[in-house]
Amino acid sequence: MTTISQQMPIALKKTAPAADIAKERELRKACHDFEAIMLKQMLEAMRKSVPQSGLLDNDGYANKMYQSMQDDELTQVMAQGRGMGLGEVLYKQLSGHAKPIGK
Repeated sequence: MTTISQQMPIALKKTAPAADIAKERELRKACHDFEAIMLKQMLEAMRKSVPQSGLLDNDGYANKMYQSMQDDELTQVMAQGRGMGLGEVLYKQLSGHAKPIGK
């Protein structure tokens, strides 16, 4: 004869509560947002490494602000879907879905 307390964990493991699904969505979004931040840092570093031609005045405040906003949107689009894969790898690692190495 089994008691209710022995059956309870098994029943809970079979169904995914809405709270767990919401937490997984939040974790996935956070991982993809982190990927977007990393992509923006890479993009900014790449822009700094390219010499300015002097043909256009790119030193103005408005131009820097526009470039920053454009980079934000570009990195958000780059991180959507599969992105570079950093967000997905991070999600798998943090959620415990990562497969052990060598198995």
